[in-house]
Amino acid sequence: MSGENEKFCTVLIHYEKGVPPTSDELSKKLESKKDSIKAEALEELILLMINGEAYPKLLMTIIRFVVTCNDHRVKKLLTIYWEIVEKTKENGDLKEEMILVCNALRNDLIHANEYVCGSTLRLLCKMKYYRILEPLKEAVLRNLGHRHSYVRRNAVMCVFSIVKSFGVEVLPEAPEDIEQLLLVEGDLSTKRNAFLMLLNCDQDRAIKYVLSLQDQVSSMGDIFQLSVLELVRKVCRSTSVNKGRFLRIVFDLASSSSTAVSYDCASSLVSLSSSPVAIHQAAQAYVTLLTEQSDNNVKLIVLDRLREVQKHHKQVMEGMVMDIFRALSCPSLDVRKKVMDICLGSLVSPRNIKDVVSLLKKEVIKTLGHEANATEGNMEYRRLLIRALHACTGQYPDQAQSVMFLLMDFLTEADQTTATEVVMFLRELIANYADLRMPILQRLSECVGDVPQSRVLRGCLWLFGEFCEEESLIESVIDGILASVRPLPLIVEDAAAKEAKKDKSEEKAKAKSAKITTKTVVLADGTYGTQNVYEGGEEEQQEEDKPEVKKSAFRTLLIGGDFLLSAMLGVSLTKLSMKCKNLSTAKKNEILLLVVNLFKLVKQHNCGGEKSDSAVRLTQCIRSLVGSGAQLSESQNAAKQLLQAEWSSGTGRSQLAKVLELATQNSEWAMGQEEEVVEKSVAPEECIVFRQLRERKGGGGSGGAMEDDDDFSAARGTSIAGQAAADGALFSERLAKVQQMTGLADPVYVEAFLQVHSFDLVLELLVVNRTSDTLQNVLVELSTQGDLKLVDRPPAVTLAAGQQMTVHASIKVASTETGIIFGYVTFEKNSAADKECSVLNELHVDILDYIERSWIGELAFRTMWSEFEWENKVNINTSITEVGTFLEHIMRNTNMSIVGRSFKKGSSDKDKKKGKLSADDVKEMLKEAVGIKKLIDTSSFVAVNLYAKSIFGEDALANVSIEKLPDGKLTGSCRIRSRTQGIALSLGDRITIVQRGVQGPPGSAGKPK
Repeated sequence: MSGENEKFCTVLIHYEKGVPPTSDELSKKLESKKDSIKAEALEELILLMINGEAYPKLLMTIIRFVVTCNDHRVKKLLTIYWEIVEKTKENGDLKEEMILVCNALRNDLIHANEYVCGSTLRLLCKMKYYRILEPLKEAVLRNLGHRHSYVRRNAVMCVFSIVKSFGVEVLPEAPEDIEQLLLVEGDLSTKRNAFLMLLNCDQDRAIKYVLSLQDQVSSMGDIFQLSVLELVRKVCRSTSVNKGRFLRIVFDLASSSSTAVSYDCASSLVSLSSSPVAIHQAAQAYVTLLTEQSDNNVKLIVLDRLREVQKHHKQVMEGMVMDIFRALSCPSLDVRKKVMDICLGSLVSPRNIKDVVSLLKKEVIKTLGHEANATEGNMEYRRLLIRALHACTGQYPDQAQSVMFLLMDFLTEADQTTATEVVMFLRELIANYADLRMPILQRLSECVGDVPQSRVLRGCLWLFGEFCEEESLIESVIDGILASVRPLPLIVEDAAAKEAKKDKSEEKAKAKSAKITTKTVVLADGTYGTQNVYEGGEEEQQEEDKPEVKKSAFRTLLIGGDFLLSAMLGVSLTKLSMKCKNLSTAKKNEILLLVVNLFKLVKQHNCGGEKSDSAVRLTQCIRSLVGSGAQLSESQNAAKQLLQAEWSSGTGRSQLAKVLELATQNSEWAMGQEEEVVEKSVAPEECIVFRQLRERKGGGGSGGAMEDDDDFSAARGTSIAGQAAADGALFSERLAKVQQMTGLADPVYVEAFLQVHSFDLVLELLVVNRTSDTLQNVLVELSTQGDLKLVDRPPAVTLAAGQQMTVHASIKVASTETGIIFGYVTFEKNSAADKECSVLNELHVDILDYIERSWIGELAFRTMWSEFEWENKVNINTSITEVGTFLEHIMRNTNMSIVGRSFKKGSSDKDKKKGKLSADDVKEMLKEAVGIKKLIDTSSFVAVNLYAKSIFGEDALANVSIEKLPDGKLTGSCRIRSRTQGIALSLGDRITIVQRGVQGPPGSAGKPK
């Protein structure tokens, strides 16, 4: 079909037409002598025609009675009518009435009113019928010299549209006329339109014009400058003849006050040149936009561009780190996180580390202010800054002294994550840098009593026991710990004592209110007066009130039954007392009293007992603290010596070194390391294209390269076979996802193919008429369950006997939750009075399409695990007998990766879907996880933490605990936690289905912990 016979639709307006009027009714209104009635009738006619009604007889009526009207509203409506009216007959020939329409359009083109001329020219831009445009060419070209810029602007676009649609041969004089207009034109929009036409139709003239005004481009308007940049990109990619002069223009425009021009210049410089000067200019333009624009979306886009520049031009970006850091003033956490990702890592060097650390310290101090604490996301930003300082000082220890005391103030924070980040930072400094141990441990001993978090206290106590060596430091640490838990012994108050104390305090509060008595007295002058006498009060109660000792957070946790903390305290004090040979007897006795006191608390607690882990550990400590071996049995003395040998062997430090090495490998920011850039590999048989030797015709795209590759493939005889194999693989993959919605014996057979496009689903339905009758109004009615919203419903179709047709439905997805699509199909037969109906099978949306592999650290995982409210527990019931195989199977089918291990290996598979784990990825991940691999090979019990993230930003946590029974079977459970119920249930259902390859027993329902 030729271009003129295609039906163009450029206007779409919804209209509830109800019962449409007849042609005669509309004709009477159009023939009215009142312009207002004509306008109303013409408007109604346009709306009806846009929505499918055809009124072919009214064309002549409009030509006779409406075209001659000079009312402005009627003129506006006429331009829309000419746009939508059917202009050809059924055979494709132009209707005879169009000759009269051409005459009316020509009269409008030479109309005295500039608005009528301009709007008619805009109408002709949308006309795709050359036989209508041919008699109007002269009038269009004449308007290029119109006195009004509105007409000239639209005349240029009309000429451009004609040349673009039918070729420059229909208007051979157009490029020259446009060039002459460009030289004398003063209106910026008209000049831009004229330049765009030359750019697309006669590139040589456009180049000549730009080079003639090279020094004046920077003073022209932004819309014209954007057009010049488009020409620069187009020309420089095809030829390098004038590349230097064009790049000079781009350099001049990079400092433009227009943000659009500045951004476009930076993109052009990065894509056209690899010169350090050009890249620096581009990066400078990006940084200016980053710091001056207030819109967070703009900042995020610019940061993405800077990230791309950083990957390939690290040396240039290194000097701009401090400028990029200025974007931390933005309150958006997403912007701040991206700034950190760009600046920390390969851009941090010995030359700028001091400035970076100083800036991060200032930002940390800002988060402590009153205004900052009231800001949303302040706590998360503080954690981010602490992690950044940890990463910086880990690689550059000379900067650690300037920040470690500042960060130690956060140990007393109520936020556990912040305090834990700090203690992990201090642990690394103490382990790696011996000269920093003394001041850090000394300061820790002073503030240990104020730390409210059990996990943080355990970390500090372990550091005391492992790294305190000097006797003066040991004594100081012991004094600090004992001072924080005094007075001894630690006694747990029972419920009755607490109640009695509470009642007593209430009585005291009542008694404190003094009794007031008013008396009448005789004054010195003989008159009467009143006197208030206070009886009782605070003075009488002072003797009864005893001052209560303020309890530290450390002491409160111990009395509250924290067994892990009790055991850690006992071990640390025992290690310290064994290291200090000159410790006084009184201190040793007090330590022994405290450890025995802790053992008693653990033993008497409801959840403890003599055989609990903490009680056993404290018993070992007591044995080590008591006198000589004569007081112990032979077995107890041997156990004591074994324990002391283990503590003095340095095993703890060696294991910590391995942990820190692993943490460095999987660090969020690797300082001073180059980012991995995926190298493009080209197969030996790929065709090499020399663009310089190619013949240039017109705009010359990249299609030539494809033609060369196709020719080479055909010469090798692989084109047809290779294409067939690719088509076959695509067809088999598509066929595997097709689901049958109705039975083959049903009158209408329906099968569905569900395709996922990020947040949208496209449901492709194949509808087949299985009867020998024609079925009318075949309609597939769909409904959804879950966070799915039906956007476009399938239209009703008519199917002949045996005919099949494909219809589509669009569905919007709101969250990661197992969605269900269900419905029915209705149809009518000519012989039947009522509609018939067939129910469709349910179609389940696969959650795997929304889960992407992601990485998370162990600390963040534990924090989320304790915060998330929804948990779903799925029991393991599988025929797989190998732990490693089962774990690989679960990870591959859920896209979940091992916590604490970043997997950054690039994949060479071009067709690999983004964010999906392949079998090779899973094997490589397990191979690198040496500890887990060793557990799988040697132990009958394995527990692994897994993590994934949905495309909606939802976090999914999983703990897989697997036990291998003596008979070879696997048992255990998978616990999934998330912030919302949907992803926990959906992921649990997914694991239940895939763990055996078939539908297994359903997991327990998600419920709040």
